[in-house]
Amino acid sequence: MLSHRDIARALLIEAHADLEAARVLRQAGVYARSMAHCQHTVEKALKAVLAVRDVIITDRHEVSEDFRQAYADWSLCDELADIALDMESIGFRTEYPLFGRRDLPVWIPSERYTEANANEALQKATRVFKAVENYLAAEHDVQRQTQGSRGGRGQEAGR
Repeated sequence: MLSHRDIARALLIEAHADLEAARVLRQAGVYARSMAHCQHTVEKALKAVLAVRDVIITDRHEVSEDFRQAYADWSLCDELADIALDMESIGFRTEYPLFGRRDLPVWIPSERYTEANANEALQKATRVFKAVENYLAAEHDVQRQTQGSRGGRGQEAGR
């Protein structure tokens, strides 16, 4: 039977994959996409930690306020929620050109975001991911890897 711990672990695995993708993209100089993966990292990490408190969110990307309400008792709550809110504010601006107003030039993320922007986003995403990963391991015995786990190859897709 699927548990909320299973959901949390799956989201943690995917948050880590996004964090690794962000690092690779930042290294390659693809700053806007790196930042997008940083936002995905934070979102999935917070969704993971929310899952162990029976808060399952599948219909939206903004989770900072849900996290703030569910984890008011955690000393890192405000710091992590503030980071998430900041990352939510960049949202789709890192992935899509914006051209809704004829009096403004087209916003092209790949031309606008810099290495400094990507470094800051990566630092924030890493902070949230590590805090959540440590919390889930210590408080709920939820870890990305379990003994005998082999990673994605050889495991059934869709399980």
